Amino acid sequence: MGMRTTGTGGKASGERFFKDFARGSSKKSDKSSSKTSGKTSGRASNKTSNERSGKGAGASSGQTVERRPASSAAPRERAGERAARERPGDRVVIERKPPRRDEPAPVRFAAKGPGNPTPPRVPRQRRAFSTVGGPVETAGDAAESGALARLWDVDPGLARALTHGFHAYAGRLHPSIARGALTRWSAAGDTVVDPFCGSGTVLTEAMGLGRVAIGNDASPLGVAIAQARTTLLGEAHRELLVSEARRIAELAGEEARKRRRPELPSWAGPEFQRFFPHVAFELFTLRELVMEVPRQPVGNALRLCFSANLVKLMKAGPEAPRDGEAKRIARGVPSRLLGDRAVELATGLAALERRTPPGTPPPVVRVGDARELKGIAAGAARLIVSSPPYPGTYDYAAQHDVRFTWLELPRRSFESAQLGARTATTGLGADPATWRASQRQWLSEMARILMPGGHALLIVGDGVLGNQPEDAPATIAEQAAPLGLEPIARASQARATHDRRLREIFKGHPRQEHLLLLRRA
Repeated sequence: MGMRTTGTGGKASGERFFKDFARGSSKKSDKSSSKTSGKTSGRASNKTSNERSGKGAGASSGQTVERRPASSAAPRERAGERAARERPGDRVVIERKPPRRDEPAPVRFAAKGPGNPTPPRVPRQRRAFSTVGGPVETAGDAAESGALARLWDVDPGLARALTHGFHAYAGRLHPSIARGALTRWSAAGDTVVDPFCGSGTVLTEAMGLGRVAIGNDASPLGVAIAQARTTLLGEAHRELLVSEARRIAELAGEEARKRRRPELPSWAGPEFQRFFPHVAFELFTLRELVMEVPRQPVGNALRLCFSANLVKLMKAGPEAPRDGEAKRIARGVPSRLLGDRAVELATGLAALERRTPPGTPPPVVRVGDARELKGIAAGAARLIVSSPPYPGTYDYAAQHDVRFTWLELPRRSFESAQLGARTATTGLGADPATWRASQRQWLSEMARILMPGGHALLIVGDGVLGNQPEDAPATIAEQAAPLGLEPIARASQARATHDRRLREIFKGHPRQEHLLLLRRA
């Protein structure tokens, strides 16, 4: 096991921990017992598979994570910690899908008949594909590295709990990791910050546990999804959301069946390459009706319900499903799916409202740059839980181009703000000098907003810098220690590499995903 550093950093302690984080000096166990069948609609995290979307199928049953034997030096997980992670109402057997507190019975509709549309279908279970299990390497403090190792033992039942199943988003964190981290390193009423909040997984879990949550992301799409997932609306407005979606679905479906064509926006032409013509016309009708609904109280949520279905309906393009060209999508299907998503969101928000302790404020979510966390005072945060971009893995702007287009979000400003993007100009990986300068800046901001003794849990993966493999724990430890962020522990798992070029780059050592714990000195 690696050696724990002391003090605020400096060259000597930084070098010691640099060695502690090196793969050869950490402990590795092949003992495992807990099976995961479980990215969620989102990331335990999925960034290590850059050729996949963040919404793919999950790890297969039988894959495992490390479980330390009773004789291990690491103490057993505290009872309160285990109870908070695994409330009886939170765990589900996916095959049987019993009722659970986080997933109440969905809104019920009358049976199909005169005046009643087809009831929305219950969305299928999404699973985490990058939480693949296997041996866990640990380094640093024994107790903390043991706690980190247990976080890899994700609960697949949380993948669709609360609002976690709503709206796919590339690189989404598994809710089980977020919940476990929040439970161990923060308490009710503490301020928790996610500087790279994406679609809001950490914010949703923090809200449900009674924390004061602040989220920041450069993507206006990610922020919009996070706001939709954490704005409870209240029972009356949730019912209004569902009824408005049903009304719009009926109108648009009828127009589609009668083959009436809507008025098209100026940017419509290329969309007939991404969608079958009849699907595109129905989507334009839906979009027109959705955009007519005032943003408050339910218009914003309706826009995200519409956005959630776009990729599923594509036939071609980088984001399109692999079977897109072979799909046969009947008229009326896009309209029905809008109703499905509204029911899904309303049901999840009701569950989140039930879980959230009274008096918990709604999360503050802003479009912003993690290198300059405006509006967050120095020393304000007890805990940071965040998953920064894995360099050279995604181009998030390209990954969500269809949604930026149909929602008319500002893509150009996001392209200039996203960090470590995999682009045509940088080749397979990110530019090394630019990435390291950016990394130093956002680590400095994390150090500024953390109170003394506060923790930062970073979920990171080995990326690609200038067509060379990155050792993420080593580079973060090297840069964090001089800023007053003391590296405490890590827990790492190997990830499969499916891209032939990546296999060549990472030959000689496995590509890994890591949980890194830092403490403000």
